[in-house]
Amino acid sequence: MIQKKTVQGACPLHAGQSPQLTLSPQLTLFGDSQALCYNLCMKPLNRLIASALILVFLLPIQLCHAWSEGGHHLIAAVAFSLLTEKEQAELISVLQKHPRYAEDFVPPEKLPNEEEKIRWLVGRSGYWPDVARRQPIYHRSTWHYELGPSLVIGDRTKLLVPDRPGALPVDATLETQELHIAQAIQLCRKVLSDKTQDAGDRALALCWIGHLVADSHQPCHAGSLYMEGVFEKKDGDRGANSIPTKQRQNMHALWDQLLGQDFALRTTRQRYAEIVTSPELTARGEQALSLAGGLDPQVWLEESRKLAVEQVYTPEVLEPLNVVVRALAEKPQEITLSEAYLKNAGKVAQVRATEAAYRLAGVWRECLSVQ
Repeated sequence: MIQKKTVQGACPLHAGQSPQLTLSPQLTLFGDSQALCYNLCMKPLNRLIASALILVFLLPIQLCHAWSEGGHHLIAAVAFSLLTEKEQAELISVLQKHPRYAEDFVPPEKLPNEEEKIRWLVGRSGYWPDVARRQPIYHRSTWHYELGPSLVIGDRTKLLVPDRPGALPVDATLETQELHIAQAIQLCRKVLSDKTQDAGDRALALCWIGHLVADSHQPCHAGSLYMEGVFEKKDGDRGANSIPTKQRQNMHALWDQLLGQDFALRTTRQRYAEIVTSPELTARGEQALSLAGGLDPQVWLEESRKLAVEQVYTPEVLEPLNVVVRALAEKPQEITLSEAYLKNAGKVAQVRATEAAYRLAGVWRECLSVQ
């Protein structure tokens, strides 16, 4: 049972890999399952192209940590809809034992009916670990991401690339601070599955599972970019938090908010309907769940790292960073992302939300074991 004491935590970010990718005539990545190398001997970019890609000022970087509130509500609501009525009732029963239930789970007054209130409570459970950032007794800063690289560019020996987290420590509890996302999921599955555990702890574990299964499917939570001359320290680009963008201030925040920023009933309903009524998306969800290792967080994180290489760190993101490598700028400059990039990112986020929802339902079902 969690003891009430003040704890401290800071949040860096994350982990991953991929094969050879040709990004442009000047920019080529080479790699395997351990790292990627970058051809630093690229020819200087044409000044006209460089000026089009880069702005000369930098907005403050806002550190973000997860799908935003709207995204967590969406994923949890879709997952809840996949459960049987008995499983849904069991989940709500566990959630109601949450030690902060009376304070943190009060539905908005304008929700029209009981069904929407229940759906909001389930969504709130998935979002609650972000609410807990203001509550030191429950805040676990490193649980939200995976340590290590998604992409390594340049001479790895000149970079402080951390190793991936190991196995879950045998003595880990819900009070353990220094865990990362896959370890934390494993711990919380053990707690929720054990009906002899404290009821409040099972409710906390339920919320963390909802949150972390979702975050594991966000590409920027699975690892960081390590780039010679730009992001050389242990935390790399902090899961893309250190790449400033005109839209949403930084790359991580932009990806977090692709599923919606705050909870809004009309928007959440619309996004929910788009997923549950789409044969293509539901097929993707079912496929994600049925894959070998479909309930293995390491599988989810490896998928996210692959997407980070292919969809997050695209040429229009990496080429401006190369200006720092070539000493034409001291730090990354603000990038204005193209409409094509944003549309593609939105599609990727919707698919990952669907896959996360189906897998979350599977984990909930496994842990609750309703007969």
